[in-house]
Amino acid sequence: MSRLRLRFGLTIVVAVSASLVAAPVGSAASASDARDDTMVMIEVLTDETGAVGDAIEELGGTVVGSVEGEIVQAEVPSDQVDEVASAEDVTFVRPPQLVSRPPTQPRLRADVGPGFGAVIGQNVEITNAAAWQAAGIDGSVKVGIIDYFDLGLWNPVENGPVPDVAHRFCLDSAASGLCDPLNSDGVNDGDGFEHGVAVAQVVRDMAPAAELFIASTATVSDLRAAIDWFAQNGVMIITRSLGAAYDGPGDGTGPLAAVVDYAAARGITWFNSTGNDAQDGYARIVVPADLGQSGGYVDFDNGPGVDTYLRLSGQCVLFDGVRWNDWDKPANLRTDYIIETWAPIFNPDLAHGEGFNPPDLQYVDSTDDVQANGAPPLEAADAFLCAQNNFGFADGISYIRIQRKPGTSTAGDPDIVEIALGSGYLELGRSQASYSAAKPVVDSLNPQLIAVGAIDPADGSGSPEAIASYSSQGPTNDGRIKPDVSAPSCVASPLYQTCFNGTSAASPSAAGMAALLLDAGVALPGPPLAAAVRHFTVDRNAVQGSTASPDGPDNKYGIGQIRLPSPPTVAAPVAAAAYQALTPTRVLDTRTTSPVGPPRLVGKLPPQGILDLAIAGVGAVPASATAVAVNITSTDAPLASYIQAVPFLRSPFGASSTLNIAVAGSVKPNFAIVPLGVDGKISVYTVAGGNIIVDVLGYFAPTDVAVAAGRFVAIDPTRTLDTRTVDLVPTGWSAHLPTGESVVVPAAANVPASGVSALVLNVTSTDALAPGFLRAEPTGSVPSSSTVNYVPGSASANTVIVPLGANGTVSVFTSAGSHIVVDVTGYITDATAAVVSTGRFVPVPTGRAYDSRSQAAGALVGGGARSVQLTGLASPLPVIPAGVVAISLNLTATDEVGPGFLTAYPGAALPPTSTLNFSAGQPVANGALLKLSALGGLNVFALQQSHFVIDLNGYFTG
Repeated sequence: MSRLRLRFGLTIVVAVSASLVAAPVGSAASASDARDDTMVMIEVLTDETGAVGDAIEELGGTVVGSVEGEIVQAEVPSDQVDEVASAEDVTFVRPPQLVSRPPTQPRLRADVGPGFGAVIGQNVEITNAAAWQAAGIDGSVKVGIIDYFDLGLWNPVENGPVPDVAHRFCLDSAASGLCDPLNSDGVNDGDGFEHGVAVAQVVRDMAPAAELFIASTATVSDLRAAIDWFAQNGVMIITRSLGAAYDGPGDGTGPLAAVVDYAAARGITWFNSTGNDAQDGYARIVVPADLGQSGGYVDFDNGPGVDTYLRLSGQCVLFDGVRWNDWDKPANLRTDYIIETWAPIFNPDLAHGEGFNPPDLQYVDSTDDVQANGAPPLEAADAFLCAQNNFGFADGISYIRIQRKPGTSTAGDPDIVEIALGSGYLELGRSQASYSAAKPVVDSLNPQLIAVGAIDPADGSGSPEAIASYSSQGPTNDGRIKPDVSAPSCVASPLYQTCFNGTSAASPSAAGMAALLLDAGVALPGPPLAAAVRHFTVDRNAVQGSTASPDGPDNKYGIGQIRLPSPPTVAAPVAAAAYQALTPTRVLDTRTTSPVGPPRLVGKLPPQGILDLAIAGVGAVPASATAVAVNITSTDAPLASYIQAVPFLRSPFGASSTLNIAVAGSVKPNFAIVPLGVDGKISVYTVAGGNIIVDVLGYFAPTDVAVAAGRFVAIDPTRTLDTRTVDLVPTGWSAHLPTGESVVVPAAANVPASGVSALVLNVTSTDALAPGFLRAEPTGSVPSSSTVNYVPGSASANTVIVPLGANGTVSVFTSAGSHIVVDVTGYITDATAAVVSTGRFVPVPTGRAYDSRSQAAGALVGGGARSVQLTGLASPLPVIPAGVVAISLNLTATDEVGPGFLTAYPGAALPPTSTLNFSAGQPVANGALLKLSALGGLNVFALQQSHFVIDLNGYFTG
């Protein structure tokens, strides 16, 4: 007999006898009618994809696709399969596994709201996307969708234009019928091909102007090819509401995880449904080394009894697989299990649902890959198992048993066995939510993969905890939190009678939110965009009311439920502003030893972490302030990386840098002027994570056209102190390496004796004998925060605005033995200065003005200088008008060939000063306030060959 096999949209004819059917969809057996019987399609697991591909070609096969370092898919002569399996570097050969499973679960229909088309889901209002759309931000970017599509169901009113040939991709190297034109019959018959159309509707509701690119793929190598197609078309956001069978240990490794990494390397941010397995779809069992009491079978009984039969709801069940924790063991030490299928003996004299107990079962068949021969510790992955007895199919019930193969190795340790289903339900109380999200793609380690859980009903009103009962939960098998975020589900859809629900509906909401953020210029594609989506969330535990308190990220909601802030409005013209120094005030210290900062942020920030700080109107900073001068310090960063401080919702995350961390764990400060963004806030984005300290040194507030105090007067950079050089050491001071002492900075010749309230200095430590810090401060003042942190063997510099102290002087204190170098780049006027309009600060959205890495001239050669025009240009952004006298910038050196320094200066003659010091191959940055040339440019000199980057955040009026 034969039976149509429905596998979430893939209809395949499978021969059925009175035994187990265990042919994976897309295997050579299921697709034999579509190709020459002498050729079969296989997947080869291997670390050496190139060499194995060559070997397959030599054996007469054809490589269809591959995922580097993971898998080769090939069509080979049937009589050469064993030769391929025994070839060098081949780990295992199997039929191709399909990587697509769109789940849906009906719920009550949701209310409608704004968005695209006539039927709009609540998610648009709940995520605040409606407000962004009303503000003119409509997600006019390219978004990719990986799913199944019946284009006959594509309604332009709800989905936008029907994707033409240039906007659709389908690759089915397993000949599974995925690309069959008959699948676009326009009939919503529940075959699964309506699923992608519903996903597209959610994206459109969230981002009405998104340009959609759709793709359907059968195997993992097909999926990799789709990533190339997306990238070639400029798609930087994709959403995939599909599951997949196990292909790795649940720790973010495996073929599908490698495809995610490949997509990330091409700049794509990937959203994926977490899965609907938290309720009756997953079980995790600790299996003792000794199974004597159960006759070598896994005992599923939670209590003291023994029950070796696991009951499943469904006469035919699609398996994600049975997996156990031997992935890091060599093949000969892996436990080997056999998966048996059993069918109830049908008794027509008993009522429906009665009489199906283990004594009334009969053995049907089994699956057994040989782990000792290289098979991974995995059985029944992507297998469609049907239990049929001699009297016909059982009434929606089947059973499995898991037998440890006699003589197999356990090394005396218990196994952790996981059972996961793609369809059907686990019974006998073995189901659990924890770890159910440790599935391929979802468990990715890549920060550009965002796994999305479901809040159902969409408004979270259905239960004390709004997370959907079905929404898969973490942790992953290596202990990481999943999902990453959660989003509304069960949203209105014209394709479903009740609503479109499951995590399938949640993922495209998050992708649509990303489209709005990208369209608004809030973040660049890739890690910054993913970080922004994670950032704009609310803690669901806080939303639930007084009975639950905020507890941060968890394995139900992830970081929280996605919710956009108020949309960024068009920035009004910013008035020129004057500087007001403050006693340095610490506004953030995430170290657990510090009480400063919001309680939820105490402790290290995670990788790709963002926090927003309200500055204007807080403490001594008035609400009218337009920018602040800050010192930002990084500590305990686990990796070399960078930190960015930008005006909230005014400058893209990832488009500039404020502080570069060359050595993991180092203490690194940097000065910056940061424009204040929406609501008077700044945002701090850290790539690697770690602790962050922010000290406010002063602020800029709008002034009248002419003003005396608070203006910046730029001078040609002048070296005024160098303890290495006798000529620049103050009278009565000998050149030496002081410890725990202060030195008064001599006055620079081009700084007047009156009308000055503060000096703008570049302070450098060099030749340090021990780790320590320099502190530039008003002479005679109470000690405040450090200016420069140093270690032996590396020069370190930082800019600082230092108010004048006793006798109109400033001092530099060193905590350990270090030479001190001080350059003056300008000063701040006081109330006795002339009343003029020059030297007032105008902030601009922080952005990159120059990057030698993208210039034809390339790196700056050692001993050479390059002139960079910064004013009067229409692009690149930020735009600085002609006629300004000075700029506020962040200068970065990178890819240096040896230790040296950069000097930025306005004139033709190179001054005896430095702007930053660097070591070989270690990116380093320094903020600076610098005078421009008469033509509005800067010269940059490098002692050693180096690339350099200039990020601007404002200018001073001329």
